Amino acid sequence: MSFEEYPDCFLWRCDTCSHETMFAPNDFFGCVAELKCRGWGFQRQDDGGWTHSCPRHRKSLAEVLKMPLKGSG
Repeated sequence: MSFEEYPDCFLWRCDTCSHETMFAPNDFFGCVAELKCRGWGFQRQDDGGWTHSCPRHRKSLAEVLKMPLKGSG
């Protein structure tokens, strides 16, 4: 799991290198916005889970554009 919620913090962990970032647990979406500003990437998986990547391991735009398109139905 790459996100964990504790009574005193929110913890995000890069799924590639296990780099961790912690925030006070008062505003989940504010924390997500801050992580995005810092270059973190978030990707929804087919099973409904999420993958988190620190700036070092976030896919480049070229890699994203090479990914196959998914059908809509």
